[in-house]
Amino acid sequence: MKKIMITALLMTLMGSVSVSAQETVQIDHSDAILASAEKLDSLYNYWNDFVAQHPKDERAWRNLFEVSNGMVEQKHWKNWQEGEDLQKKLNVVGRMKQAIPHTYTFFYSAYEGAYREENWTSEEFFAFRDAAADSAISALPKDAVAGDYEQWIRYLIPKNDTIRIGVMVNKYYMSGQYPPEMLQYHFNELQGMEEGAVYIAPHEYDIIGKLILQLVKGVHRDKILYDENVAVWPEYIEAVFKRIGLDFNETIWQQLHSSYQEESYPAIFRHICANSKRPVYVSAPSVASINLMEGIPAELKPCFYNEGLTLRYSPKPYDNMAVKRRNIESRYWLEYLRMSFEPESEHRRFAAPNTFCRMNYLELLKDQLPYYKEHDQQRYVWLQDLMTAIRQQMSRDYPMDLFDEEDK
Repeated sequence: MKKIMITALLMTLMGSVSVSAQETVQIDHSDAILASAEKLDSLYNYWNDFVAQHPKDERAWRNLFEVSNGMVEQKHWKNWQEGEDLQKKLNVVGRMKQAIPHTYTFFYSAYEGAYREENWTSEEFFAFRDAAADSAISALPKDAVAGDYEQWIRYLIPKNDTIRIGVMVNKYYMSGQYPPEMLQYHFNELQGMEEGAVYIAPHEYDIIGKLILQLVKGVHRDKILYDENVAVWPEYIEAVFKRIGLDFNETIWQQLHSSYQEESYPAIFRHICANSKRPVYVSAPSVASINLMEGIPAELKPCFYNEGLTLRYSPKPYDNMAVKRRNIESRYWLEYLRMSFEPESEHRRFAAPNTFCRMNYLELLKDQLPYYKEHDQQRYVWLQDLMTAIRQQMSRDYPMDLFDEEDK
């Protein structure tokens, strides 16, 4: 089942790269990285010729940058220096600086492409990169694509810039590009947590929806979101610890921090679990991504109890299945899963959010069917009907056999 789903996702992601260049659609960053080397060469030649004839066309320059960046990233995967050499040879951002300076496209590309001049010191490079990001945020166009909103939210999170994060997530939400069903899923994750909970996320994609809920919709603002992907910044950790109610000073930072992320991330994770007076949660589907894909530290795994869509840390055993049934019965908003009310749109950020969110509900809640069958026949019928509706929706999205026998 997993192989089928991954293949379907990749096919969907590749779709926009295969669009004819003549349509002048904006090429997505992820699509360019996933495209074949032959496809990238073809697109590069097209857009390189195009900008030579239309040197002020920002969309053309953006496409040329995304294609060249995809080529560089593919080289980086094989040999870092080869990627650096190719980037210097193509010099797309350098040429852009001459053709369209002081534009959003240039600022975005300079930041994303880590542009630097030959004689710059490290301090000059980082200062320029931050300035490019700040300029891009100020010049963000109204028709920005979803990936750009997420790029700048990721940039602002470690800076604890709540004002600009609020503005950015509001713009993202109002653009209509964040899938409503994924937003509903994030809502239900928060809905099942206790008041004032700490939520540990492996990366920004796991909290952007929750930031929209908190800062745009004004719900679950009591929950503290920790993004361990930016745990290298002491200023960020200090701000998060302060919200949680944990002490922070140079001694504590030196104890937790390491130049090796695979050491510092679990150290901070353990510290939060051991010292927080607030309940600590992780997302059930994201468990494997925690701590740089290592998951929950082995000694702490027995202390994490499934409560539905999330796992809660507790050093003492408790009846987590009772809490899970409480969430199913009175906290989660689940009726939206019976029928999709969102129009199909090629402008949505994610390839198949509805299908994957629904699959999570099936996998995480189905273990309560035997209990309800024995103790609450009415609730059993309700949950069984809900899961049947979910499967029907998923089958319409992907008309193929998505389920193992145990799921049926």
